[in-house]
Amino acid sequence: MKARTLFALAFAAPGLVMAQSDELFVFDLTETGNPGNTLIVGGSTLPDLAQDLADTEGDFASFDGVPFDAMLRYGGVDGAIDITYDPTGGTGGGALLTINNIQGYTGPPIVLDEADGDLGDQLEDFFLKDNPDIIEDFLSAIAEESVVAITDGNPLASTARSAKYRFDRFGLFADISPASNQVNRMFVDSNDPGLSEPADDGAPRMEMGSAVIDHGGFLSRIDFLGQAVEAGDFSGSSFDVTMSTEMRFTDRFSLVFGLPIGYHTIEGADVFNVGLHLDAPINLMLVEENAEQGFSWTVTPGVSGEAVVSYDFAAGGTLYSFGITNAFRYDYKKLTLIAAQQITWHESAELDVDDYKIDPGIDQQILKLGGKAVYRLTDGAAIYGGAAWTDFLEDAAVENYVTPVAGVAWQLSNGANLTVGYEGDFGDDYDAHGGRISFQLPF
Repeated sequence: MKARTLFALAFAAPGLVMAQSDELFVFDLTETGNPGNTLIVGGSTLPDLAQDLADTEGDFASFDGVPFDAMLRYGGVDGAIDITYDPTGGTGGGALLTINNIQGYTGPPIVLDEADGDLGDQLEDFFLKDNPDIIEDFLSAIAEESVVAITDGNPLASTARSAKYRFDRFGLFADISPASNQVNRMFVDSNDPGLSEPADDGAPRMEMGSAVIDHGGFLSRIDFLGQAVEAGDFSGSSFDVTMSTEMRFTDRFSLVFGLPIGYHTIEGADVFNVGLHLDAPINLMLVEENAEQGFSWTVTPGVSGEAVVSYDFAAGGTLYSFGITNAFRYDYKKLTLIAAQQITWHESAELDVDDYKIDPGIDQQILKLGGKAVYRLTDGAAIYGGAAWTDFLEDAAVENYVTPVAGVAWQLSNGANLTVGYEGDFGDDYDAHGGRISFQLPF
């Protein structure tokens, strides 16, 4: 049967409550006119399940030649589709497939007749050629209800990952890549007359105690985050690695290119994310190098593009976003306090390849607020603790969640910074525990 993935995309709609299952995708079949003959089949790969259902093969073989009603539980959304199948009800005695309800779709039932050609081909044309708006409405509606939707509406989704990268990099964990005079304050004792002074040749530098590291205006950083996830009835794991390069023109202004890559698996279903970010940190206020206390203020506007894809979910799409991060920092001797705020706007873009089109229907705004305290010990060591609050301003399955953070950091004398800590996410019907490792390279 052709178009396995496309057939899977069709299965999504509001409907009747189905039997509970910890399987990610569950089909519930009932023989038409014989409610005593039922079958429930679940799995983690929707295209494969849909293929077997359409061909009445594998676990669905007992319904071969049997008219039936079927519903799908998609990522925890009961009754995600309501369809009927009649193996002889079409023109000339062929098969007839009627899609009665699709999540987010309010039009009349969709009738596909085998007399008009292979049902798989018709389904492919309908969902990817004839009317891509149905898939847009479906993915958008699912994101409002499923705590494991891959495009929007929960901490695992593409929109949340994009906002998190920006907030961590330029807000809550901006101190991992401080301006040079902020680094200087961490290590230099202004009462020690023996410390060397940096050369006054205009080259950007990181000043670490008595060491002066000339990085030529470039700084590179790697962030890694791994978590164990419990979302609704499902469990899995999530991993993010981000590589970013900062090009500093002055201590006041720089450009940062970020490449966040994410992967997570839920009940065996794999999801891949990738993004490309361009942000411009602007230091409006900086503490004097030898001052014992003072405020810093950084504003970072930025833009990004993201892509998310999952064969197992039979879903994906491309997105773009823009936003602004505002971070206040107060230094008092060995103590640093950080307060950050961020607003981001996320939209989806139609992916058009040959005759096929898909749009996940994203129109979301995300607000993030957070704070962190850092206390510097000796020899560059420090401890930190804090939290962030995230709110989806448009409809979402997980409307808001809290992210506590805590850990240790080392500001090394060769110009590198290392941070290791705990990080969790806690929202309605969603829990995640994990750890962060961030490494600011000395060049």
